[in-house]
Amino acid sequence: MVTTTTAKRSPSEPGKRPTPTLRPYQLEAVTAIEDAALAERHRVLVSLPTGTGKTLVFVEVIRRRGGRALVLAHRDELLGQAEARLVASGIDPQSIGRVQAGRDEVAAPVVLGSVQTLARATRRDRLMIGQAEAGRFATVVIDEAHHAVAPSYGAILDGLGSTVDAGPLVLGVTATPNRIGLDKVLGPAVFSRDLIDSIAEGWLCDLRGRRVGIDFDAAAVRRTHGEYVEADLARVLTKADAPTVITDAWLAHGEDRPTLVFVPGVRLAHATAKALRRHKVSAEAIDGTTCASDRAAVLERFREGTTRVVVNCALLTEGVDLPHVACVVVARPTLSPSLYSQMIGRGTRLAPGKSDCLVLDLVGASDLHDLGALGRSAPVGLSTLAGVGLGDGASLLDAALGDRDRRERLEALLGEHGRLVADDVALFGRRAMRWLTLPGPSPAYVLGIGDAGHLVVTSDADDRWTVSRLGSGREQGRGVETLGQGLTLDRATALAEDEARGHSAMRLVDIAARWRSKPPTDKQVAYLARVRKLPTDVLASLTRGQANDLIGGTIAADQVARARQAGALA
Repeated sequence: MVTTTTAKRSPSEPGKRPTPTLRPYQLEAVTAIEDAALAERHRVLVSLPTGTGKTLVFVEVIRRRGGRALVLAHRDELLGQAEARLVASGIDPQSIGRVQAGRDEVAAPVVLGSVQTLARATRRDRLMIGQAEAGRFATVVIDEAHHAVAPSYGAILDGLGSTVDAGPLVLGVTATPNRIGLDKVLGPAVFSRDLIDSIAEGWLCDLRGRRVGIDFDAAAVRRTHGEYVEADLARVLTKADAPTVITDAWLAHGEDRPTLVFVPGVRLAHATAKALRRHKVSAEAIDGTTCASDRAAVLERFREGTTRVVVNCALLTEGVDLPHVACVVVARPTLSPSLYSQMIGRGTRLAPGKSDCLVLDLVGASDLHDLGALGRSAPVGLSTLAGVGLGDGASLLDAALGDRDRRERLEALLGEHGRLVADDVALFGRRAMRWLTLPGPSPAYVLGIGDAGHLVVTSDADDRWTVSRLGSGREQGRGVETLGQGLTLDRATALAEDEARGHSAMRLVDIAARWRSKPPTDKQVAYLARVRKLPTDVLASLTRGQANDLIGGTIAADQVARARQAGALA
């Protein structure tokens, strides 16, 4: 049953939350959009790399322009992220409505619309009725705008009276603007951001490439619409025993990092996870048929560290934030620059304990041989991702510094931000401590320090970071002690780790501690069975370290929630 709502308060009314402070390049993007609107451009495109805050940019545009706004996205996760950012920017939550499945809040000042829902003519008609009742939209945002070439988007824009020369301001944001035909829909980008600059300035982590070949028969793979046929890819990679090759490559080069593996085909995804588990690697697989609740459970276990590797088919390229991913295995050949960029973009976000993201390219070496024999262009590799060459084992930033045209500008950026470039230097350096991630709209990063409690790193609305200590055990009544605030993420994690050393907690947080690989204790098993309701087979697969992380994460999550509810923690 579809539910409807009447118009609510304007989103321009002042909210209780402070408006986030934008990064310099985000402000530049907003200014470029405003300038385009003043020049009477009604369709505008902005390109920013994954992890650099596209949502914050369009939320700021909505906030500044006022009037009614419509945000279009093709995934539930994207709509949820947009809503969280809108509220964080000071827009009244009561002014935000949804047009999705059974919700039909077409008269809300800010409408979050599912493209799948609005693809139906009856629902588009309802949206037009809402526009007639509550006023026309001043701003229409298309998240992941490379999809805007699809007919469903065109039908929605046509219904809104949008053209290049008339109608609302239509703003498309994407990390992959090179989709064929996108320029005809939204025009050339009015602002774009370079991946290399984002790494050099410390907004994203560096990428390091390593090539390991799967010897598959590329000549047996058909193409359609400029891309490989996925069923053919799955068949030839299965024949080449890709699950074994992927497992061997990860065991040899993956450095036990939290890892996402991309493969074609549902069966291949599950076969790969099974092959990893045979080698005692905690791995799970998800695909497009995995229900939302099961998918969320797998990703929660991945964030907590119970699952080390997630193998996926046709998922996790958009709309999912997993900052702790430190290794991406590309075992899905592609001719699409957009798809390749989306896959490795899952690993570029910053997180405590993460020095860089390792990209294991399992299709690069064999592609150079097989596809070269066919006289066709090879799939997109690390070298074309940023327009610079990337040798085996090299970092993307180091490779860019080897480019004569980029060197002077990048050295200026690196000098300004105080970073040094060396073979093994990245934003955080090599951290030896086990950080726990508490997921949510405002993630928290935690170090357990025994009876002294937990060290917690959280961010505020200005994207600055605070380090706090939450007492537990003998010190549970001490509440929240602020150790530092207004910090960059690397400084915040360094402060927390120094504090952990001061409490002699290295044995508890040392990633390489021998006790972590031992079987869990009876007390740990009993706690996890009682509190987390973990099944027997999961309990049997845990190490003592994983059990400790699950218990610590459960206790810390409760403490952080209580502190936030009391207003003592951001």
